[in-house]
Amino acid sequence: MSVSIRTLLVDLENRFKIAKIESARTDAELIVAHVLGISRASLSLLQEISPQEQKEIERLCQLRQQRIPLQHLTKEAGFRRIVLKVGKGVFIPRPETELLVESTLREFSNATSTKMVDFCSGAGAIAISLAIELKNVHVYAVEVDQVAFEYLKANHENYQAEIENNNSKLETINSDLADFDYAQGTFDAVVANPPYIPANMIPKDPEVALHDPPLALYGGEDGLDLIRIIILKAAKLLKPGGFIAIEHAELQGDPVLGVPGLLHQSNNFESIEDRKDLNGLARYTIAKRR
Repeated sequence: MSVSIRTLLVDLENRFKIAKIESARTDAELIVAHVLGISRASLSLLQEISPQEQKEIERLCQLRQQRIPLQHLTKEAGFRRIVLKVGKGVFIPRPETELLVESTLREFSNATSTKMVDFCSGAGAIAISLAIELKNVHVYAVEVDQVAFEYLKANHENYQAEIENNNSKLETINSDLADFDYAQGTFDAVVANPPYIPANMIPKDPEVALHDPPLALYGGEDGLDLIRIIILKAAKLLKPGGFIAIEHAELQGDPVLGVPGLLHQSNNFESIEDRKDLNGLARYTIAKRR
């Protein structure tokens, strides 16, 4: 027996709300659209779905009620203009990081040629976005974890043609960021969304705490271990006037104890500015190499 789309979506939304999923309606629509192989916007054009489709939707619904990340069920995550392959073992990109990318794009919107490195690249959200939204850019995407690196390579391959059409280049590098020593003093930008959660803090959302890889989450006792290394690296890699953008936790935007403070303490950066996300929370810091 077939069921109407409207009835099914209301049922899924209610079940997700009971499971305390904040994006209940969105998740319901995305799961149904995924199973039907159509866009979310096209759902309103359909009236009914088949019993076989309903069975698969029910299977995914039960997994989502267990707080399995939606992106692990659909095997993809949208980020700005791109859709990335994701799954178990790779950090799922967040909408907040799009703002860091936007600031970087504005910084280099009129550049004729740009060389960048994206540390802790994960699935490639930042690196690929920069490579397809800027022309004549050479981006190095550095990721140490092998599982995440495989996703990075797959996503790079998916967008290689678009990158080439932009006269840009993306290089994926499976390496610890501390070992990255390419052509010091020649980079125009260093960007990163590194692990920054303090070791003794547990993320409140089960999707993060139980399913994002710990290597992509935790940044040492105060959460700033990797950020300290990135700042040291950036001081060596960047040209004078080069740009740095680092995402951080909301409490790490402190001008003395947070990321802005670390940049000040290095004595290598100026024009240090901390910026907020769409919820008004401190989210990333930008600066220029002296």
